[in-house]
Amino acid sequence: MLADAASVVKDLRDEGKTVFLHCAYAQTRTPVVAAAYGALITGSAPEDALRRVSAVLPTADPRPSIVAALRAMAE
Repeated sequence: MLADAASVVKDLRDEGKTVFLHCAYAQTRTPVVAAAYGALITGSAPEDALRRVSAVLPTADPRPSIVAALRAMAE
């Protein structure tokens, strides 16, 4: 699901569209999908991308189970 969401965001951005991500308080889904997208377009490790997202999104506090799914993207 995360890889699919990141791919859709990439496709929309490639079309020149602005993409807004949101969830309750931007704590879990928003930062994790943003990190999945960041990892996809930069080729970086998903956890590195999550650290970059968290640095600019102070409310980020993703649930461990979703972070584990993000990590699994790199496997």
